[in-house]
Amino acid sequence: MSTGPLPSRLVLLADLPSLCPGEKVRFLGCVTGYSALTGALTLQHAYPCTPAKPCPTAIVDVNLLLSTLKGTDTQVGAWVNVMGYVQHSTGEGGVKGQEKRSGRRSAKVQAMMLWSAGAVKLGEYEKAVEMRKSAAMGRKR
Repeated sequence: MSTGPLPSRLVLLADLPSLCPGEKVRFLGCVTGYSALTGALTLQHAYPCTPAKPCPTAIVDVNLLLSTLKGTDTQVGAWVNVMGYVQHSTGEGGVKGQEKRSGRRSAKVQAMMLWSAGAVKLGEYEKAVEMRKSAAMGRKR
């Protein structure tokens, strides 16, 4: 029996609001904002979204990574990979207020690792994650 850390679960950013606090996740998102004051990185990924179901926002706490975080990873428009733990959305950082005003769902994540996604091929990434989700659903039946 291994006593090492549990593996992360690859998810879409849109799945984050439905996950349980404490779940270890890995996901991709595009930086839409960064607060140096709070150490919060705001990420979005417009997939799968519709006008009736707006894309959620991930508020990622990067305070544990400040000594290794690169400036390019916090620039608006940068695509980054995040591995961390889903947290309760308690309204800190304006998450709940933003959600009520915009109609968007949001999720908070405590980042353990963050790295640049580089020139990611979004279509291929989205397809791969969806296929992985489908395979996992098939195993649960």
